[in-house]
This record gives sequence, C-alpha cells and structure tokens, in this order.
Amino acid sequence: MVIAFITGILLGFVFFGGLYLSVRRMANMKHPAVFMLASLIVRMAILLLGLYLIRGDSFYNIPLALLGIILARTYLTWRVKRKES
Repeated sequence: MVIAFITGILLGFVFFGGLYLSVRRMANMKHPAVFMLASLIVRMAILLLGLYLIRGDSFYNIPLALLGIILARTYLTWRVKRKES
C-alpha cells in the first residue's frame, strides 16, 4: 500500500509537472493547440497506465495512489505560487 501511495506521488509529479512545462513552452509553439492536445494525451496515457498497473489485488491501492496524486498537485501548486511571488 505504501508503494501505491509513492507511485501516486510520482505519477502526480509527472502529470502536473508535465502540464507546467507544457504551459511554459506553449508561447513558443507555432501551433499551441496541437502541442497542448498532444501533451494531454501523453500525460493522460502515462497516468492511466500507472493507475492500471498499481491497482493489483487490493482495493485500497487506487485511492492511495489518487491521494498521492492530489498531494503532488498541492505541492507543485504551492511551489509555483511561491516561486512567482
């Protein structure tokens, strides 16, 4: 169960960190909408594949992984706001 939580944190960092980097690079793109759509598809595929692999035999793996994802989102949001001010 601890592995599911840690994996959720890592998935959250990949998903939301990728979102942050995509938004920062979007201004330099020739076709930003296509870039953001491709970024979303890649990030979502990684996230869903990770959740699929985590699920295992225990019911509690998915909620713990989701909790880790939310924790990573909260941390990254706090970090970006702190960096901007």
